[in-house]
Amino acid sequence: MGELSLPSLKRTPAILLLSALVLPLGASVARVQDHNPPETARVAPDPAERIHSLELDYEIHRDGLVTFEQRFRLGVAGVAIRRGPVLNYLMVFQGPGGLILETELEILEVIRDGVPETFRADRNSGFVTLFIGAPDRDLEHRNHDYVIKGRMREDWRRGEGEFSTVIDLVGSLPTLPIDAAVATVRLPEGVPVLRYTPSVIGVDPDAERQGPAWRAEAAGSRILVEATAPMGENRSLFLHLSWPSATFATKSHWILVLKQHPRLPLAAFSGLVLCWALLLLVRRMVRR
Repeated sequence: MGELSLPSLKRTPAILLLSALVLPLGASVARVQDHNPPETARVAPDPAERIHSLELDYEIHRDGLVTFEQRFRLGVAGVAIRRGPVLNYLMVFQGPGGLILETELEILEVIRDGVPETFRADRNSGFVTLFIGAPDRDLEHRNHDYVIKGRMREDWRRGEGEFSTVIDLVGSLPTLPIDAAVATVRLPEGVPVLRYTPSVIGVDPDAERQGPAWRAEAAGSRILVEATAPMGENRSLFLHLSWPSATFATKSHWILVLKQHPRLPLAAFSGLVLCWALLLLVRRMVRR
């Protein structure tokens, strides 16, 4: 076990770039909804408006299903957050042939302060926007504890005898400071973590000068990653992870290709028909 080498990071999937692109887009979408004031009315956020603590659990199953749970304590003061947070989940990854596929992410449940909370999940091109809270009710100005549960299909890359993926641990959350964050990723029992590399951006510069602002430990089928310094609004926390592919019963990505790109089979069939017609034409010309 240990960290990935720099050459391994160069092969990191394109999802890192896609995450960086979708976050500003998701933030702009959120601003035009009822949950937040319009762009012209935005002011500096209240110091109390922050994510005081964040706990993440991801579980990777042998059949290709990934389940996750986000638990965070959110400070609300009526400036950036009024009726509830808005989260944006990237759900695209690079499949075979460079095709962009979707993970078919689904939000199962949202809980606030121990009771089910109203939410709406809007599917957009490449991401899901989750609006939490009732549009006709403002939250009390205090700390609120949220739990979000969801699931999605596999998005990992397939190598020789192993799988690898990049998990964006904080990109879906509102653009607020995060005081503390810890994430746990679990593989099926008996499947060890081969390699891992955390990456943290956006912590206090003084903390960065003292070394990597993260702590990670892997034991058997479990890995824990923790940010060791508070993160500002412009932050990211990624985990690059790989594990053996043996015993996994995942299906070929080409099944997703046929499902999510239905025009490809028609294009392939049209190409075969055209080639067949050209071949007949050439044969007739040769016989003459």
